[in-house]
Amino acid sequence: MAALTATLVVSLDASAGNKKLKIFTATPQANGDTVALATWFSSIDSAIAVISGGLDAALTFIQGVVSTTTVTLTELEQDGTAATDWTGAEVTLLVIGEDVDI
Repeated sequence: MAALTATLVVSLDASAGNKKLKIFTATPQANGDTVALATWFSSIDSAIAVISGGLDAALTFIQGVVSTTTVTLTELEQDGTAATDWTGAEVTLLVIGEDVDI
């Protein structure tokens, strides 16, 4: 498990209030990686994780679970066991939440 550094790609208004859709990239390193997003959000409503690089038999599926302002990633192989190889891996996170700057 590692604490990943997220790179903000884009920030968009998600509503008339202070909700924002922000898209990030990160490089996963191990199962149970965490991505702390408190710099950008005061709370997160939803997060979707997508494998955007390094997809192969040893890294087939990714799931993001939200806890306050942190997303914990679970990466799996094609047979459902824990992923074992992150060569070339990249993840894109689509996150909706309360913007910290408003």
